[in-house]
Amino acid sequence: MNPLPLIYSVVMVLLLFGGTVLVHELGHFMTAKWFKLRIDAFSIGMGPAIWQKKIKGVVYKLSWLPIGGYVALPQMDITGSAFENDDAKQGKLEPVEPWKRIIIAVAGPVMNVITAFLLCVIVWAVGKPYDAGPGPAEVGRVHRNSPAYEAGLRAGDLITHVNGDRVLFWTDVDIASSLNEQVQLRIVRDGEWKELPAVPTIRNRIGFLQLPGVRPVEHVEYVRVGGLQKDSPADRAGLLPGDILKEVNGEPVGNSDAFILAVQSSDGRPLELGILRGEAREPLEITLVPEFHADVERYLIGVFMDEVHAEVTIHPNPVTQLQYFSGSIFRTLRAFGRPRERREASQGIGGPVIMLGSIHSQVQTSFMQALWFTALINVNLAIINLLPFIVLDGGHILVSVYEIVFRKPPHRKVIIALANTMVVLLISLMITLTFRDVLLMRRIHQELNGDEAQAEQTPTPEPAEDAGDED
Repeated sequence: MNPLPLIYSVVMVLLLFGGTVLVHELGHFMTAKWFKLRIDAFSIGMGPAIWQKKIKGVVYKLSWLPIGGYVALPQMDITGSAFENDDAKQGKLEPVEPWKRIIIAVAGPVMNVITAFLLCVIVWAVGKPYDAGPGPAEVGRVHRNSPAYEAGLRAGDLITHVNGDRVLFWTDVDIASSLNEQVQLRIVRDGEWKELPAVPTIRNRIGFLQLPGVRPVEHVEYVRVGGLQKDSPADRAGLLPGDILKEVNGEPVGNSDAFILAVQSSDGRPLELGILRGEAREPLEITLVPEFHADVERYLIGVFMDEVHAEVTIHPNPVTQLQYFSGSIFRTLRAFGRPRERREASQGIGGPVIMLGSIHSQVQTSFMQALWFTALINVNLAIINLLPFIVLDGGHILVSVYEIVFRKPPHRKVIIALANTMVVLLISLMITLTFRDVLLMRRIHQELNGDEAQAEQTPTPEPAEDAGDED
């Protein structure tokens, strides 16, 4: 086993996430320097230091836990505790005007937004692999046996609203579907608006809600056989895993849905399949007869299909990218204010393990995809830090605004109580999310391994699902 790809991925994850933390803390650091505040430490990472060095009174650190960072600014201490030490009593630690504290607090998120924009410009100039998520909310395919098809949704429809909320990107549809047990879609078809009946969502094998049987626009290069049901029409006819399904009855197979439709419309008549086999892609023709299965009320040939997507490079507009990033996080935050969506939103929050794992996955896809995802993390970090919680940048801003408006700081005991409570809640949240992330990653790993083993052992087809193409 070659360890270099894994080492590369780990190093890139640490650099990209560490860079995100670095630019955030640099915003605080540089503005604090500008205002001549005292700076005790600058740390990337949390917990015990791996390395540290004191330069001109500032202790620079690299710490063990890659979940954040900090700049130690005693004059920014909103609890007032820093002003009780000997330095303060000797006049070496002066209070800072509220407007300066606001600028220092805002500087971190601003640096993240600037970094995200620069990364988006790079992605726009160089290009990245196609991803349906940030693309238009246009329906690419609808499984004929799905509730969405029964409700009237068709390929080519542009989804404009889900449960009354405006959507711009395909991910908006995914997020809304993951938060609700049913979704009502408003679409545009041939220039006309249509309101469709409510469509129920289902839980996938990992436990999250999704809109079944609906796929975005995708670039399918070819459809191949992933596995076969033993003693099925496809197995008896000599079809093999890995065969590329090129034609059916002389018609090209553009995607798995086209093949499924051909099987269903055969009414049991023989199908002439044109396939490509092996590395040389030798053309072959195979004839088979679909069999009707009463349990699913349709014709099947016993094949499990994989879609291989073409490598398409896109150049998304930087402003559109930022709109996509911010829209996704604001939509998720809005869900916490809605009783019907709050439970699913809380279940869908990822912690540090999921975030680092996601960066790792993006690095394995392509370097430009990883840069794009890093831009997303920068925007998310900026928005989250501006929330009005005492221990975040938004909390510093809130306290400073209070001081400007009422011309006095808030009651110290109240701030200390809020800060201590928030620290306990954040630590508890991080522990809970980390534990849940590990369980989720394990479940995903088991599902992926199960799918691979199932394909190798000629799986039995099931009714059409959003996550699989079987016939």
